[in-house]
Amino acid sequence: MIRPLLFLCLMTIISIQLVSQTRFTNVTEDAGIDHTFDIFEGTFGGGAAVIDFNQDGWEDIFLAGGQGKDQLLQNQGDGTFIDVSEEYGLGVLDGYVTQGAAVADVNKDGWPDLFITTIAFVLGDGFAKAPNVLLINHEGTFVDESSSFGLLESTFSTGASFGDVNSDGYPDLYVCNYFDNYQGSLDAFNGPLQNGDIQPGTDLFYINNRGQGFVEASTDFGISGMGLTFQALWSDFDNDRDLDLLIVNDFGYRGTPNLLYRNEYPRNEFTEVGSEKNFNYGINGMGISSCDVNEDGWLDYKITNIGISPFLINNGKDAPFTEESEIRGTAFSSVRVNGGYWVSPYSWGINFFDVDNDMDSDLYITNGALNPEMAPNPNLLLENENGNFSDIGFISRTNDHSIGRGSIVFDYDHDGDLDLLVINQMPFSNEDVGVDFHGTRLYRNDNDNLNNWLKVKLIGEQSESSGIGSRVEIHTNDRLLIREIYGGSSHESQNTTIAHFGLGTINQIDSLVIKWNRGHTQILLDVEANQTLEVREEIKDQLSSYNQEHLIVYPNAFRDEVAISYQLPVPSQIRMNVFDTQGSLVKQLIPSKEGFWGTYTWQVPEEIPAGLYLFVLETDSGIHVAKGIKK
Repeated sequence: MIRPLLFLCLMTIISIQLVSQTRFTNVTEDAGIDHTFDIFEGTFGGGAAVIDFNQDGWEDIFLAGGQGKDQLLQNQGDGTFIDVSEEYGLGVLDGYVTQGAAVADVNKDGWPDLFITTIAFVLGDGFAKAPNVLLINHEGTFVDESSSFGLLESTFSTGASFGDVNSDGYPDLYVCNYFDNYQGSLDAFNGPLQNGDIQPGTDLFYINNRGQGFVEASTDFGISGMGLTFQALWSDFDNDRDLDLLIVNDFGYRGTPNLLYRNEYPRNEFTEVGSEKNFNYGINGMGISSCDVNEDGWLDYKITNIGISPFLINNGKDAPFTEESEIRGTAFSSVRVNGGYWVSPYSWGINFFDVDNDMDSDLYITNGALNPEMAPNPNLLLENENGNFSDIGFISRTNDHSIGRGSIVFDYDHDGDLDLLVINQMPFSNEDVGVDFHGTRLYRNDNDNLNNWLKVKLIGEQSESSGIGSRVEIHTNDRLLIREIYGGSSHESQNTTIAHFGLGTINQIDSLVIKWNRGHTQILLDVEANQTLEVREEIKDQLSSYNQEHLIVYPNAFRDEVAISYQLPVPSQIRMNVFDTQGSLVKQLIPSKEGFWGTYTWQVPEEIPAGLYLFVLETDSGIHVAKGIKK
């Protein structure tokens, strides 16, 4: 038996530890947020999106309402939000059962537009599939221009994602559909029973016609996504500077598993490579997020599921993914409820982000039981410790047991760390399961360490206005940190498009590399920490790009690895070599190949001495030289 004094001491120590490690504060009420996703017949929804709709520098949020009221919450800059939905044009959503949202500047006028997915119209005691809604932002006020932009299909839609797949500067759109046809009650659905009454959805892929409208192009591009799809992600998994398509499907073990489409740009073509890349998991895929967990320059992906959520480690362009959820400490087959018992996790929203600004990506997973089943399902906050994760959800006070769905991260209070918002559903029944169910929650990040940080806000000129589809890299102290700018991820949601990096004790980074979605690269050297850095895309026509930006070496200076990017206006036969200053050949990097842009990464041998080196690109039209310094 523990003696009373000893017990008191132990509890005091534990309390001190809990207080010192608490990272988040529930500020929902103080922030003026009152929202719960109002479910329709029990099963689906919902999502949220970060959008600075009025371009005042304070990020606002859109909250899908289901069959309830959708909310556009304007950030007041003082820690509070106000609902301006009616004032700014969101009344057009009345009557829809909304699901999620994605944000991009579809017409490149400098104002972010809002795409909202719907799963139904409510018709008396029944429902019918409905068209999705595109709200074009007219300097802060939204107008429904769905029809004029060619978005005419009525669908049972869930998630959506924007990405510029053909590098023309205009964001294209993938819409995830759950059903093509469904009869009955949605809360009674139990899998893809492919008959006349229940048929899995056929997703929609829209090419943006230079801001004038969208054209459905699935067949033309070889995309035939059919499944019970919740979310898609445009991401460059193979590092070839174009956006590939990752699709996560529900009930994949009965119907269509997860799909991976490789972009064959500059051809208007995709190839499904899910099987050869070990991506085609047949699971209850709900959401997806990415990070480079081992900092090898290749993005890794985690997909939420019922039970264990796969963690797919990227082994390079020509190798399959390996599943490392157990190795990484993220294989949760059950989660502990406050009452002391264990339940299977039903995981939905997912976000990799650096919670404590210590230079690695932590992980938040939103859990929520299926309705009408009401088993409490606590959320998980997993702290990254050298590539392995441990649950600190209870300590951080983010392990809410409500019915969680989508989740987003953004720095709503401009203090340099990322805050968290979780969409919660209302219960389908009034069954008492021993916990209180809460509505949507905003968690303020109150990490009290002194770690440094950097936020990078991209301003696209030739690319999409917020840099969607671009990649931001930090090279410092022999470490590589990567952030891709996404136009939709998590579960039916979209995070901030401002890239955030924790920097630990680093006050200045060696080089900041922006790989714009249009294919060119921009480099800033010796960037100071603890600032929001706005980087405007350099506008270059083909001739100036050819003469000035045809060959770039980064980081500069380098030690054990260096990347050499090249871009030409037309395809050419190319060769690339590296020489020392005496003209001696050090390494033949590319013997001979046909191409016009790409990136070559050289693993520099230790025996190569420090000094200045010349990287020489030979093409049909001439020789181009860039300098690089080995430290």
